[in-house]
Amino acid sequence: MSKKALVIGGGVAGINAAAELATNDKSVILVEKTGKLGGNVNDMAATFPELDNAQPLLDDQKAKVEDNDNVEIKFNSEVTSVSGKAGDFKVEINENGDKVTEEIGAVVVASGFNYMEPNDYSEYGYKRLDNVVTSQEYEKMVMNGDIKKYDGGNVAFVHCVGSRDQVKGYRYCSKICCTYSAKHAILLKEKVPSANAFVFYIDIRALGKGYEEFIRDAIEEYSVRYIRGRVSKVINQGNNKVLVKAENSLIGDPVELEADLVVLASAMEPQKNSEELANVLGIETDEYGFYKEAQSNMEPVKSSKEGILLAGSCTAPLEIRESVAMGKAAASEGLSYL
Repeated sequence: MSKKALVIGGGVAGINAAAELATNDKSVILVEKTGKLGGNVNDMAATFPELDNAQPLLDDQKAKVEDNDNVEIKFNSEVTSVSGKAGDFKVEINENGDKVTEEIGAVVVASGFNYMEPNDYSEYGYKRLDNVVTSQEYEKMVMNGDIKKYDGGNVAFVHCVGSRDQVKGYRYCSKICCTYSAKHAILLKEKVPSANAFVFYIDIRALGKGYEEFIRDAIEEYSVRYIRGRVSKVINQGNNKVLVKAENSLIGDPVELEADLVVLASAMEPQKNSEELANVLGIETDEYGFYKEAQSNMEPVKSSKEGILLAGSCTAPLEIRESVAMGKAAASEGLSYL
């Protein structure tokens, strides 16, 4: 049996899988398709519900593998073929254009997710109106201090753009959007107290520890106004203003809000190449392209192929703490093949 493990993906799930394997004195190859570790957390201003600065926390995570002699990190690399069986895989890796073959005992897939670009939602004016952005673009604005220009202005946060939509989006809930939109509204109020935050929602799904209280704090302590109802249209008003048209479904009345910025909470979706990687690995995906667990309740880190484990949001929309825990669990499962 080979003593090496392979981890695909250098986000928080992959980092923790690699670190857990290395702590157990196993040699690990960590394959990351970009030039840096951290995944989507690289573009995160703060965690929730603690509101801790995300970047120092991420640096601590990266150090787990960057400073570990048992971990070999291959940047700008992709897995191109896998053959053999659990405990004895032969894996071909394209590393910066050069192909190398490694003997691998276990594989942990932690390839992460994308945020959907809401291009199909033309009614919201994304990419047509400068003051309509995605939540991820808003995170960067917070990190760069760009939200300070909304002093005294109105900012609208729109839930479920691409999620829970059976017509042109995904049927599933992206799980974290309710809470991270509350985080975005709180960050606005903390950094620009004179700004007004409005959240348009279908209903609130705050399922994590402390999340219900976090959203309650947004309403009661930060005066964030929540309006239950879908936004139907965002219209250019000129003078860097837009008109947000919606309905307050609690009272059945139309709502019009003149806003300086609209932030769209776009759906979490599988990586663009998830089906391609699934074919290389010989594992199954669900109807959306997320990797399918052997048994979602009792075997959540096992794929449909023995020796290939799953971790993080390549399986479904997950929050950071779940991805970290799943990475460690997948690593522990992988030890039996090494």
